[in-house]
Order: sequence, then C-alpha cells, then structure tokens
Amino acid sequence: MQARVRRGVSLAGSIVIGFGLLGGVLYWVGWRDVFSQVQALGWAGLLAVVGNVGLTMAAWIVSWWIILRAYGIHLSVGTVTAARLGGYAVTYLTPTLYFGGEPVRAMMVVGNTPAPATRVFATIVVERFLGGLSLLVFVLIGTFYAIVSPSIDVMGRREVVIGVAFITFWIVIGLIDFAGNFKWISRVMSALGRIVPRWGRGLERAAVRVSETEDEISNAFRQHWKATVLAFLVQLLATFFSYMRPQIFFHFSAARVFGFPELSLLFTLNIMLSFFLWITPGGVGTSEAALIGIFTLVGVEKGGAVAYSLIFKVFELVLVAIGLWCIVRRGLRRLARGHGDAEEGAHGRSGLPPVDG
Repeated sequence: MQARVRRGVSLAGSIVIGFGLLGGVLYWVGWRDVFSQVQALGWAGLLAVVGNVGLTMAAWIVSWWIILRAYGIHLSVGTVTAARLGGYAVTYLTPTLYFGGEPVRAMMVVGNTPAPATRVFATIVVERFLGGLSLLVFVLIGTFYAIVSPSIDVMGRREVVIGVAFITFWIVIGLIDFAGNFKWISRVMSALGRIVPRWGRGLERAAVRVSETEDEISNAFRQHWKATVLAFLVQLLATFFSYMRPQIFFHFSAARVFGFPELSLLFTLNIMLSFFLWITPGGVGTSEAALIGIFTLVGVEKGGAVAYSLIFKVFELVLVAIGLWCIVRRGLRRLARGHGDAEEGAHGRSGLPPVDG
C-alpha cells in the first residue's frame, strides 16, 4: 500500500514538474510563435506527421507479429495491435523511456494463447531488443557526425561519446548474453539470493522463471534467426521513420531541407537526451527544453523546435489514448468473464438454475 502511495506521489510530482517546465518553455519562447509554426505546416504537413507516427507504430506491430509467428504464437492482428498499443501507452506515460509497458503487453496477450507466459514475454524482450539495435545503428552514424561537427564543443562531443558508449555497451552485453544463452541475468539473481538470505527464496523462484525466459529468447537467435533478421529489418524501417521526422516537419513548415549529417546529428542527440531526460510522462517539458538546444545547432529557431516537439507529441498521445482504451476494455472483459464464472460456479454449487435478468 505504501509503495503504491509513493508511486502515485512520484507520478503526480513528475506530471506537475513536466507541465511546469512546459509552461516555462512556452512563456520563454512565446506561444504565438509556436502556434504560427504549427499553422505553417498546413493540412498536407499535418497529414504527413500523422502518416509518420502511424507508420512507425505499424512497423513496430508488424515486427512483433513476425516474432510471435516464429515462436508459434498465432494471434489475431487486432489482439497484437491492442497489446502493442497498450504497452506503448504505459511506456510513454511512465517516467522511464523504452521499458515500462512490457508487462502490460504480456498480460494482454497471455489469456489469448496456450503458449506459456515466459515464451510470450520472450517475444516482447526480443522485439524491444531489436528496436534497441536499430536505434544503435542510426545513433552510431550520428555519433560520427557529432564528433566532426564544428557546432558541438569538446565537452559536448565527450558527453555524446560517453553516452553512446554506455548504451552500446549494454546492448552488446545483451546481444552476447541472449545469443549465447549464458543466462547472466538469472545467475546474478541467484547469486543475490545467496548473498541476501532474507530474499533468497523469492529471488530463486524468480531466477527460475527468468532462466526459462532466457532459454526462449535464445531461440530467436538460434532456431528463429530468419524471422529475427526480418523483424530487425522492419525495426530499422520504424527507426528510419523517426529519423526523418525533422525533415517532414520543417519541409512543410519552413521549406527546409536537412542534409544527411544534420539529420544524423539531430537523431543521435535527441535519442541521447530522451534516454537520460525522460523523467516526466511523455517527456513533457524536458524534451521541449532539450530540443531547443539541439535544433539551435542546425539553425532552427526556438519556436520551431518547440512546435516540432508538440505536434508529434499530440499525435503520439492519440495512440496513447487508444492504448489506454484497449487496456481498459481488456480489463473490463476479464472482470466480466470472472464475474460470469463466479455466478456459474455459485449456481452450480447451490443446485439452482441461473436466473434470467
């Protein structure tokens, strides 16, 4: 109970901080300037933004669907889409980018397939891991341009290199662990259980389940490697859509064309700052403030940077709303089914026929 209260207070605090920062950014930049930049998009620009956000989500869904099929988990497109949107919504609103809604996604799928929960969760981990690899491909390209760019000082280059090295290290460690099935995660949990006897029993049980999941994940790189490669290519496509976002927005709003080095630099710095500054739901406030500094490097005014962030955020929040609706509907269905089962059991025990409403 106390943990729930602490989480609630923490979430409420991050919301207040986020919207406070957003209000401060809009006051500093001038909301009229931001609004004029949005107006400059026109209907064609808005449709392009909607298409970009929608295609990115579609690519994520297709990538996961490919992995699910490879694992022998056959689900309807509607079920996969609803679960992916539900997980996206929770991850988006959680002040921890990239990993947060995955348990929700798993729970929305488990009841629709006879496959064990460890296998379902393994497909989610593989899909997210491939997403991380696809980001790394574009980030490494952007890192090169960040190093040689005269717009970034020595301190900024050092921070980019350190940040990218940190992310790359953990992704490579994960790739080695999963592909080789070394089970480093479950082994660490078992070791912690021996070091801290008070938590030993719980950690040992968890380590067993994690070990089973690691076995399933390893199959993606051994038995299902063709599907894994295909899913990775689809993830690269999704990342490319994100990579092209500045070009889409500023082409329609300012007739601006970015070169490959500029797009790579913008993408890498945006990923880096999002990774470390996603401390409010949806990155509200923090992302707008960070993007002002990033876009200044390529000659974009403050109003344009904030307008770019907010317009994509609006349509992402549409997907978040749909995802939350999917979660609620799934929960209501489960409650209704549980209530029906309880009534049927009660009538069976009492020997009375069900009463028509």
